[in-house]
Amino acid sequence: MRYRPEDLARLHAELLAILAEIVRVCEVCSIPYFIQGGSAIGALYNRGIVPWDDDIDVGMTRENYERFLREAPQHLRPQYFLEWFGTEPETPFYFAKVKRNGTLFVEQMFRNMNIHHGIFVDIFPYDRIPDSAIAEKWHRLRSGFWINCFIGKAIWLWRWCGRCAIDEPLPKSWIGCLAIRLVCAAMSRERIYRKMCRVLGAYNDCDCRRVNIVRMPKDQIPREDVENPVMMPFGGLMVAAPRNIEAYLRHHYSNLRPVLPEEEQVNHAPYRLSFGDKTDMQ
Repeated sequence: MRYRPEDLARLHAELLAILAEIVRVCEVCSIPYFIQGGSAIGALYNRGIVPWDDDIDVGMTRENYERFLREAPQHLRPQYFLEWFGTEPETPFYFAKVKRNGTLFVEQMFRNMNIHHGIFVDIFPYDRIPDSAIAEKWHRLRSGFWINCFIGKAIWLWRWCGRCAIDEPLPKSWIGCLAIRLVCAAMSRERIYRKMCRVLGAYNDCDCRRVNIVRMPKDQIPREDVENPVMMPFGGLMVAAPRNIEAYLRHHYSNLRPVLPEEEQVNHAPYRLSFGDKTDMQ
């Protein structure tokens, strides 16, 4: 599906409303957060969502993320739903999403899953990563494996050792698929989730210099920059962002620049989009 300009503008308004609700809850609960990824690019260059983008990404250190999971449901307004394993046992996502009830943003890969498909803002947990390059690599390998086991228990995305639920299987060797299948057969999803979180957070008690969405090697930020955020304008809001935001983004995006050529303006247009009225698109 391709966006009509009016639908992308309306989607931006919905995303900003969800972000405003997340910020409100974080302020009520005194939970630190920061915008990250493409949303941080938007804050730096556009003071809002990048014009062609269609999502917003929020980060929290693991401790604050776990607090948000515990405390946010008591404070979110009724039109919003916090999706994570504890509220949506079949979720394929190892991170959380705040979704708008009564809307649809059905992602192509997960279109046949019986989950809440509302328009959403992603909330990613950031864990400490070891300073040693060898330990960091091992940490990422173990974390990626357990994330795949968590996903595989809900939906099979690979060619081997199971019935792939998507049109184009994700790349993975037969041995890798077998290992995931054996874990999925032996362990409950709750047990896999607990193991995954322990592995992701294995270094959170260590004095490491950086935090990271562990599965995404480039998306790493010095701890001091998320522990001392700055406030930046974003779509009419003032939101927390990592200090030294441009240095973080230049590490993450090698071709960082204010405007991309049209062929590089990639977004995540869904299988189906609905704002809860007659503007349903598919």
